[in-house]
Order: sequence, then structure tokens, then C-alpha cells
Amino acid sequence: MDSTRRIELLGCPFDAVSMEDTLGEITRAVTGGERMQIMTANVDFVMKARLDPSFAALLWEAEMVVADGVPILWAASLLGTPLKGRVNGTDLVWGCGDVSAKTGCPVALVGAGPGVAERAADSLRKRYSGARVHAVPTPFPLDSISNASVVSHIRDIGAGIVLVALGAPRQDRWIRSYLAECGANVGIGVGSALDLISGDRARAPKWMQKMGLEWFHRMLQEPGRLGRRYLLEDSPFVYHIIKATLKKRRGSGPDEATAKGHAE
Repeated sequence: MDSTRRIELLGCPFDAVSMEDTLGEITRAVTGGERMQIMTANVDFVMKARLDPSFAALLWEAEMVVADGVPILWAASLLGTPLKGRVNGTDLVWGCGDVSAKTGCPVALVGAGPGVAERAADSLRKRYSGARVHAVPTPFPLDSISNASVVSHIRDIGAGIVLVALGAPRQDRWIRSYLAECGANVGIGVGSALDLISGDRARAPKWMQKMGLEWFHRMLQEPGRLGRRYLLEDSPFVYHIIKATLKKRRGSGPDEATAKGHAE
């Protein structure tokens, strides 16, 4: 990774890359035998990292952290460290299907609900002729035995790209622990992307995506699961960004979490 493109936002790293850049890096990794973990980070990642030093460390260890959320782009611009654009996780999964079709690299889909990975794999193969996309049976709960089974299945497929839908930070920790053992080149935590690609859930309209309201659309679909996250756990993000912006304009020192990130 080119360190000059990495910026820091409230103690969380982000790489100033476009979707095209990201898919280029993935293609280079699978054709050149490199290994990389990509984290699709949004407001929820930033807030989790502020409370969990181990998750913050995982973000800094990842070879690439992309901005999966319009609010992240807005915040980065306000702080004078603009990013190149949004790298949405769902669009990135579609892009990996295209990479598979062009390179012949097998893609493994791990996690998600019953039958979701199978339906998502079918959607990807239908859109990209020649794409080699496989759903990996993922027993729950994941323990040492079931993890070994998943890893073995991925190795048998010969997957170069592993897309893991276990929710953050679980999916990202799983990739860090098992990617090398899987023999794969690229590991990406994709959250709910497989639900959208399979057609099990509807994605927000384009106008909501552009206005940074995709989270609101998701919350309306799953208020019980996502209401607390968005309204209570993630809402302080706005306060922290305003505070950091005011400090920057006054020319004062960095935000406490930013200083902590440097120290670590």
C-alpha cells in the first residue's frame, strides 16, 4: 500500500482510493500472488474503533481501508483531508465478480444467512459470464472445528478472493486470522452486501445513496437490529467531527483519539 494516500479520521485510517483503484489493487493481488485485507469502513467502524483499541489496531494493520459511506467523505473534506470517492461494499462485491470473470480467479462467499451466499453467488455468475463464484457452507456457531471446515473448503475451491459476511468486527477479525491459511490473496469483510446482491433485501434508491441516507433506509428495514446502532452508538460521530473541525480552524492540537492513534 502507498502510505502517502492514507489519511486519518478521528483515529481511524482511510485510503484515498476510488473504486477503480481498489479493483485494480485486487486484480494486481490475485494475478501477482500478493496478499491483502481490505476493510470497508463507515461511521460505525469509526465509532467502534474509538471504543475498542484492538479493532482500531486491526484497521491500522489492514493493507487497505476504503470509505464505505458518504458521511465519511463529507467528514474527510471538512477536516481538509479529502478522499477520492466512496467505495461501497455492495458495489465492491459486484466488482469482484467482474475481476473473477476477467482473470479466472475463484471467489468464495462466506457467512450470511441460510441460502443467502448461494443466491448471491448465482446473481454474480449471471451478471458476469465466466465468473467463478462459490458459496462456502458456514456452520454456526463458528468454532475451531467449523472454522477449519470453512478454511478447508476455501482451499479446495482455490479461491483467490474471500468475501466474508459475518458483521463487523467479527468478519474482519476472521479474515486477519484465517486469510493466509485459506491460501487466498484478498479478504474483504462485506457485511450485508450479500443480502442485497442475493435480492433478499432492497438497496436504498440512488438519491438516498447520494445524500448519505442509505443507513436510514437500512434502519427502516431492520429497526430492531439497527436502530440502536445508528441512533445511539453512531450518532456521536457528528459531535466528534464538529469538534475536530472547530479545533482545526482554531489551529489547536489533534483530537484525543487521533493523538492516541499516533501513539499506537
